[in-house]
Amino acid sequence: MKKKDIQFNLRIPEDLKLKIDEAAKINQRSINAETMSRLYDSFVMDNNIHLEAAKVIENFLQARTPTQRKKDVAERLTFLFNQIKKSKYFDQLTIAELAYKIDENSADSAESWFRAEMEPTFNQLEKIADFLSANSNWLLFGKERPFKVESFRFDEDLDKDLRWLLTPNSEKAFLKKQSVREVKFLRSINAEGSLIIAKLYSNQYLECFHTPYHVSDVTGVGGYNSLLYLCLLFKTLKKYDGSYHHPNIYSYLISEEVTKKIWSEEVHPLPLIDQLHQTPWMDDLADKLPNRSLDEFYWKGFDLLRSRLIKDFNEKEYIQKILNDSEFHIKHPMNFD
Repeated sequence: MKKKDIQFNLRIPEDLKLKIDEAAKINQRSINAETMSRLYDSFVMDNNIHLEAAKVIENFLQARTPTQRKKDVAERLTFLFNQIKKSKYFDQLTIAELAYKIDENSADSAESWFRAEMEPTFNQLEKIADFLSANSNWLLFGKERPFKVESFRFDEDLDKDLRWLLTPNSEKAFLKKQSVREVKFLRSINAEGSLIIAKLYSNQYLECFHTPYHVSDVTGVGGYNSLLYLCLLFKTLKKYDGSYHHPNIYSYLISEEVTKKIWSEEVHPLPLIDQLHQTPWMDDLADKLPNRSLDEFYWKGFDLLRSRLIKDFNEKEYIQKILNDSEFHIKHPMNFD
């Protein structure tokens, strides 16, 4: 059936009439044709707006729909968050504060990560791993283990080793503006006397290192010479005590159970170390004072090892030269800022 054109009168403002006239001239058609075209376009546009709005809503809901990847990331984030909150430094940490620390503009997006509604970017996950002293490879991809205990051996060069202990790790860019606040020597109460070193930074980032050193008599000649060097290193650290912003140096004894937990890389080492009580075995190991048995305070065999180390300390000229040098810290300057 043929469509009929219906004529009806329409009152419009004068300025609108002038716009239609101008558009008709540009498009080279009649005023009637121009008006009809624009009326039809308004209905098509209206339909398009609804379609676009529907797509936006669909995309939003799809973005907020949990996927296996989002669930896995949320589970790993929750694990790390619960682990770090066991530390005295982070026991009041909130998701909002975490978002602020990694330079997010609001807490809403961070909260959605933990609910598996949205996936954080790789860069955001890297920042979270750095802030929580976690293994970024595990957080991003579920590979390796949640925390990293790196292997480390001293160069047995005092300048290099003191600098390594007392200044930030130059390989980690996010530590560039931080300072080392504490250096912790953890001697395990196992037969070997295994040694773990931990560095705590001004932002509470923790580095943990597994070393090949045994603070005990369970060593060969090479191992004993390395232990002798360690004791010299301990003593020279004390020469920086008066320096501005000098890191605090602590020594601890840790149970075999705690040692295994740190080595496992499955438990955050910071809360474990928080619970330890300082024991000055490091200060006393090559020191003739106090002049009494210390086996009962530290470990069985401490006195025998100590007497051997003191004897060798006294007999080795290069050690005495370093220990008696009152200007050592001036000749070997460190910047702790």
